Amino acid sequence: MRRDDLCPRDWSGIVQPMPKLNTGKPEISMAPLVDIVFLLLIFFMVTTVFPDNDGLLIEKPSSENGAALSDEQIVITLDQQGSAYIENQPVTTDDIERLLKAELAIKPQLAVTVHADRRATTESLINIIDAAKAGGARQLGIATDEK
Repeated sequence: MRRDDLCPRDWSGIVQPMPKLNTGKPEISMAPLVDIVFLLLIFFMVTTVFPDNDGLLIEKPSSENGAALSDEQIVITLDQQGSAYIENQPVTTDDIERLLKAELAIKPQLAVTVHADRRATTESLINIIDAAKAGGARQLGIATDEK
């Protein structure tokens, strides 16, 4: 490029230097930044998956013929060592019976679902089922994963 191309000419043909622009201090606009942060927040809120087991790591057995129980249910989790939990709180079979009697007195249609680890002993599962039936559970199910 020639210098003549960069500088404007007046009518007389004399090259005049380009005027300097006085823009002041550069500023960063916060509006686009706030928009992007808001969109990221919405994205993560929508795509987050919350686990159903309240933080207890269990491996449920798999089944091909499982059926869903009602949406209103009490979940009893049974881990590999045979410990039972309701809402992430350890409970005994006596506690299960007492809690179910109290809950089922208020909502008799409430279902009870046992989320048992596939490595838990059958004896501990039977003890939980017996305690649930003694507590008045009419709808009782064992949670499984699909095959």
